[in-house]
Order: sequence, then C-alpha cells, then structure tokens
Amino acid sequence: MTDFESRAADWLSVGEALRRILAAAIPPEEEDVPLRDAIGRALRSDVVAPSRQPPWESSAMDGYAVRGDDVAKASRDEPVGLNVIGAVLAAARFEGEVTSGSAVRIMTGAPVPTGADTVIRVEDTDREQGEPGRILIHSNRDVGRHVRPAAEDWSRGDVILPAGTGLGPGQIGVLASAWIERVPVRRKPLVAILASGDELHDVEAGSPGVDRIPESNSHVIAAAVHLAGATPLRLGIARDDPTDIRRHVERARDADVLVTVGGASMGEADLFKRVLDDLGLRLAFWRVRIRPGTPVSFGHLAREGLPDQAVFGLPGNPASTFVTFEMLVRPFLLALAGHARVHRATIRARASEDMTSPPGLTTCLRVTLAAGADGPEAVLAGHQGSGLVRSLGMADGLAVIPEGTGAVKAGSRVDVLLLHDVPGMSS
Repeated sequence: MTDFESRAADWLSVGEALRRILAAAIPPEEEDVPLRDAIGRALRSDVVAPSRQPPWESSAMDGYAVRGDDVAKASRDEPVGLNVIGAVLAAARFEGEVTSGSAVRIMTGAPVPTGADTVIRVEDTDREQGEPGRILIHSNRDVGRHVRPAAEDWSRGDVILPAGTGLGPGQIGVLASAWIERVPVRRKPLVAILASGDELHDVEAGSPGVDRIPESNSHVIAAAVHLAGATPLRLGIARDDPTDIRRHVERARDADVLVTVGGASMGEADLFKRVLDDLGLRLAFWRVRIRPGTPVSFGHLAREGLPDQAVFGLPGNPASTFVTFEMLVRPFLLALAGHARVHRATIRARASEDMTSPPGLTTCLRVTLAAGADGPEAVLAGHQGSGLVRSLGMADGLAVIPEGTGAVKAGSRVDVLLLHDVPGMSS
C-alpha cells in the first residue's frame, strides 16, 4: 500500500505549508550573466560600487556656472554683467577656472568648472546688447544652487544593491551606472510541468472538437513559471496509466522542480501519487487548508548525482491549480532563485459585495479592482467555481479571507494579493 493511501491528510494551514516549502528552498548553482540578461534575476551577493557616482560635481540644468558672490545682489532692476569665458558640454570638462566677473556656459550633467559654486538657469540671463561675450544676470534665486555634489548617489565601496535584490529596470540602471558588466546571480531554476488525464488534449496538437477537453493548466503554469523568473519545461500530458506517467516523470530528471497537475485526490485514476511513491517520493505534506486547492502536496525525489528534486502536486481544477501555484509554488521558485522578496504585494480594498469562506479554510477569491471614492474596491471576477477559467483571465488579484474569518461583509476591508500592476491602485 502506498504512502498516500496509508497516511492521513496533514491539513496544514497555509502559513505552515509555506514555512515548510520555503525552508526547503536551496538555491542552485551560481553564475555571472551579462547585464543585458540579468532582468528578472536576483543578486546572489552584494554589489559594491567600484567608483563614486557622480564622479564629479555636475550641473543640474542648462545655464551658466558662476561664483555665487558675483550675483548675490542681481535683480531685474540691477542686473549683473559677466564675461563668458567658455562653454562645457556633458561629455567634456572646462580646463580653466571661473574667476570673479566671469561665467562659463554649461549643460546639464557637465562637470562644474573650478571656482564656480552656482549654476544660473538660462531663463534668468540675457545677452548684453553691444557686448559680445557678455551676459546679464537678472535674478539671484539660484545662488548656491544646481550644483550636484560628487558622490551624491554613492561613494566608492558602498553597497549599492544588496544580495537578494530582484533586478528590474531601475536596478539594471543602477548596475549600468556603476559599470557592472557581469552580474552575480543564481542559475534559473528549471521547472518541469506534467499534466495527466485520458480526457485531455493539447491545444497545440490538434483542432477542437465536441469530444475533446483542452488541457490549459500546463500552459497556465508554464506562463507563471516564466514570469517568476524560472525556466518552464512542459512535458505534455501523461495518460491514466502508471507506466506512461513514470515515463514522463523520468523525463523530468534534470529539472530542479517537478509540478504535476491533476491526480491530486484519491480517485481510482489519480495515479500520480502511486507512481511517485514507487519512485521514492519523500512526502513533506499532503492537503492544506486552502480553498480552492486543498489536495495540494509537496515533497522531494532523490536523484543520483544531483540535489533532490522538489515535487509539487497541484489539483487539476483550473482555479485550484492557479491559486495553489500563486500561494505556494511561486514563492518557492523566487526563493530558489535567490530573491529576498518572494511574496506578491498586497493592498487593502473595500469589498463591493459579501464574500464568504468556510470557517476552517483560507479562501482565495478572484477579484477585479476598481477605484472607489474611499480607495480600491474589490469586485468578484465572475463565478468562483474551481473548474471555471474565465475569472482567471479577468482577475487583478486574489482576495484572501483568512482561516476562521468566515465572511467579509460588503463595505468591509479585505486583503487583495495583486497578480499584476493595476494602474491607480494603492493601499
């Protein structure tokens, strides 16, 4: 008799299940990648600035570099005249010195010449008529301003991005500004995805028909894996046959993670458990107090010459697959890739209607978000049946009703886990 058939369900809380999962996240090998390939990855170590930024005092705007004392009393009625002794562009440096009575034309970002402590904006100046090479300054509002100090952003030796930082456009900009050409990261986890069921057909393998059920879950998981910064490997659809299931599972040997979809309950055709038991699966838990998706499981398979493979067994109803991936698998993949922040952003929203939950479960409802008079409003994204797909495409987030809450009344606040950026939404 297999382990699944002989052992009672664990019925863990979502928090305890996630704690066990994250404790098992051992990042894969280290590698250095070119800056252009680092987007979406996580730093495996602190990045230390090799030089200061900015490297010199620079101008914050287009104007004239001057001595502040020279223009301290400048006004529209009594403008101050200065000799323009040169110009400096952002890519150049003025070799002379700004002395009393002189000015240098300067562009934004250019090094401020020696002797200058002020940049006067262009609109506060005029050319002095009949005097080529002279300007009139008719305002003192910029005295002591618009000079960016050297090392204002960072000094040499500063940690500019700590280990575990996820690399988005802003972080890529920091690395480029620090002359970081190769970026220290972890190897992307390889995630094998296997669906099963004689009734299912791959949408990429044939035309629709009245007697065919399209297999969508593996496509959902593959897309979610990709967006989590890992590499998906779809293994196809295994038939409801132990030999065929085993053949597919063995093709996943090189993957860091195996995600099986379907066959998570105890029906006669739910054969994943039996095959995995025969292969030596060490089960960490089976069943979590979450809705939809209670029959989710997690464990490890030993691999000769390789680290153990993490194995997630997700239920086959589309909403159950989606929710259990978001709540349990995605944080694991991010932790595996070295990310310090593994949880999605959550906002507080006002429920636009009653939302109910069995008192013994954490319930995740697919919702859309709208801007209300009193902040974000959460609206159910259609019917919430676990076998329905349309609400997945409409949802902006998951309204999470904690275990023991029972219900959220219309007008009350609910936590919404954001599935993507929603313009205009904030907590």
